[in-house]
Amino acid sequence: MSSVAVFLTPLVIILGMVLFALTLPFWRKDPSPISFGADDNREQEYADLQVERGVLAQSLQELEMERAQGRMEPNDYERLKATDEHRLLQLLDRLEFLKDGAKDDAHKTQDDAPQRKGWVPAIASGLIVLLASVGIYVLLQMQAAQKLMAVEAEMGGGPNPMEMVAKLEARLKENPDDLQGQIMAGRSYQALGRLAEAQNAWAKVLELDPKQHEARYNYGVLLIDSRKIDDPKLFQEALNHFDIVLADLPNQPAVNWYRGIALWYLDRKQETDAAWSLAAQNMEPGSQDLAFVKESLTKLRAGQAPF
Repeated sequence: MSSVAVFLTPLVIILGMVLFALTLPFWRKDPSPISFGADDNREQEYADLQVERGVLAQSLQELEMERAQGRMEPNDYERLKATDEHRLLQLLDRLEFLKDGAKDDAHKTQDDAPQRKGWVPAIASGLIVLLASVGIYVLLQMQAAQKLMAVEAEMGGGPNPMEMVAKLEARLKENPDDLQGQIMAGRSYQALGRLAEAQNAWAKVLELDPKQHEARYNYGVLLIDSRKIDDPKLFQEALNHFDIVLADLPNQPAVNWYRGIALWYLDRKQETDAAWSLAAQNMEPGSQDLAFVKESLTKLRAGQAPF
């Protein structure tokens, strides 16, 4: 399948689903008039904002990971982070307002009928949601393609990025013990945000070469970043991977930073301080990363959540 088809197929499916949802009321055989009341609009807005909040949270998490791994310029990181955080604050305020409004409505009598509204505002709102959804989808696809092309450049270039991944997967299907192929797969999947597949690839790399430091570092990072619950065993496992890397490369700032995160979740605050202090000593003076680590250390020493 060509890269154009890979891009367009899910886009067409999304458009079809959204358009079907928008026109569904007009296909109903129920003869009663259709009501787009205030409660319906509020519930729809609340659901849409929850979805957008999830997208922003994922975006912030990816920014932190890229910054920690040195794959993003400090200026770009600060600009994108500020934009996402500003929008996230707006969303949280609006969600709180809608939540309070729902509580107030619960005290009204059942005899209060919702105000009827015309179908034009509802369709207009639906179109706005549709355009926003398509815009977010296109943006995410473009970002993923850019990341993958960057990975492709690091690996010496090649054909179309999507074709490259497909060929790589076919190559590993025939020879899963191909060490370099698994390393390339880990980098590609991680750049695309396919974290579960990236974790599997890095695990296979460690199976083939337990001394592969890049795999250990990224596997530990994925254990922390893709966790579902704060399980102490998970953080201890990540810490073990970071310690193995630091035994040979003790001054790596990114590894020390993530080691400190694992220690913090394990409630080992003094060791967290030591790890982040060592990370700060080996960062570029005056960089945004150094400022971020110093701010985290200040909060840690004040007894506050560092991030």
